[in-house]
Amino acid sequence: MNVNITGNFQFEKEFEILSFQIDPHGSLRWSSLADLLQEVAWKHADSRDFGKQLFDKGFMWVLSRFHIKVFEMPTWGQQIKIKTAGRGINKLFALREFEVISESGQVIAKAMSAWLLLDIKSKRPQRPRQVLPSELFDDNPDENLLPNKINLDVETTIGKSFSVNYSDLDMNNHVNNVSYIRWIEDFCFEKGIYLDEMLINYIAEALIGEEIEIYFNQGEKETILSGQCNHGQIFLAKIKQK
Repeated sequence: MNVNITGNFQFEKEFEILSFQIDPHGSLRWSSLADLLQEVAWKHADSRDFGKQLFDKGFMWVLSRFHIKVFEMPTWGQQIKIKTAGRGINKLFALREFEVISESGQVIAKAMSAWLLLDIKSKRPQRPRQVLPSELFDDNPDENLLPNKINLDVETTIGKSFSVNYSDLDMNNHVNNVSYIRWIEDFCFEKGIYLDEMLINYIAEALIGEEIEIYFNQGEKETILSGQCNHGQIFLAKIKQK
């Protein structure tokens, strides 16, 4: 998947990096950045009636794949601008791109995401074309835009475990996608891994009270992570080290 995409953006919002969003080094946390990207996605969707309005009608958006490359993480007190745009529909995936701009106008992060539209009651995927504005989401996007599917073809060993807590749940009563990124961020800190790129596949739902075990295989430049619980695999991630 190529995160170096060019094209017009459809929505943008400015943010100040606040004290509770930073790590011990004064930089924005990966999980805090993911929170901001998610907020911009919701604001854009709400502005065109395919956000909270869909939730009220019994549908929800679920992040399925996410690929982000950070060139420079902003620090406490800095102002950033986050841009987003729909980048088409690939089968059941609605694609959304993000770009993060620094105070000086430099692109400091890029991301591509793939979302599924689910029926809240049945949890079955729906065709996104029925709810998305055609002028924002092309039916024939570039196949290279879809974040890659990760294949677990290496031996892994257990590295850390987490419990799913109430604070991990979102308004759909399932684990927010940012919690997975926070787990990965905490794992990387403990292992001394300084990442600048992350690809994650969200595979299955984790439930409150479950114990999540992270298995890993660390290479020279790349680490594979597998999040598992008693009912199987819930996510796969591939991170690149600085």
